[in-house]
Amino acid sequence: MPDALTGQQKAAVHAILSAKSDREIARLLRQSHRLLNLHRRKLATTTHHQRWTEYEIKLLGRMDDAEMAKLFRRNVNTVAARRQSLGLHPFRPQRVRWSVREIEKLGKRPDHVVARMLGRTKYAVQLKRFSLGIRQCWERAKQWTKKEEALLGTSRDQEVAKRLGRSVSSVRSHRLAVTKVKFIRPPRRWTAAELGLLGKFPDVEVARRTKRFLAVVRSKRMQLGIPRLKPLQTP
Repeated sequence: MPDALTGQQKAAVHAILSAKSDREIARLLRQSHRLLNLHRRKLATTTHHQRWTEYEIKLLGRMDDAEMAKLFRRNVNTVAARRQSLGLHPFRPQRVRWSVREIEKLGKRPDHVVARMLGRTKYAVQLKRFSLGIRQCWERAKQWTKKEEALLGTSRDQEVAKRLGRSVSSVRSHRLAVTKVKFIRPPRRWTAAELGLLGKFPDVEVARRTKRFLAVVRSKRMQLGIPRLKPLQTP
């Protein structure tokens, strides 16, 4: 038997074969070109995504299938099938009860800060805070004083916001949170130009021009005793 090839000889043979086509290699080896090409494709398809490492197998069932698929760039169905073949159950995170000290931190700092302090997810912190009716803490938020809160509901939010130097949305949300005052938006007044359109155009056209609901236009016209515009009859 001939001696085994050395490392240099193997490298030289590999270089020669790499420079030749599949048809030429098949002729030299006296094999079918299609058979050789099929063998090459079979070897090429044996990628890392088909080989499971021991580390990946240990993680099966210990983390969510979707997260594991994203981490190792695999298909979610592939991860689930591999886990099921090993008889492993899906990952179900244990629900850790909230202590009194943890609950006291809710709303005192932003949710992502509290989550980092408690070692929980931001979603878990938000869900627990919502269930307890605790207001959210915003970063760089200006604290409300008792004098400022006393002004809430005494006048329109726009006026209070202008006096306090706050945004209208901030005043509105804080008013709804600390008071029972709810303003009802007053109906928009009709101008003389808008009233002049009633009866001169169809109600649909008046509603489009005045940006009002059709029922509001019809009700206003009937209230003023203005007959509706009759469509022209064609002879």
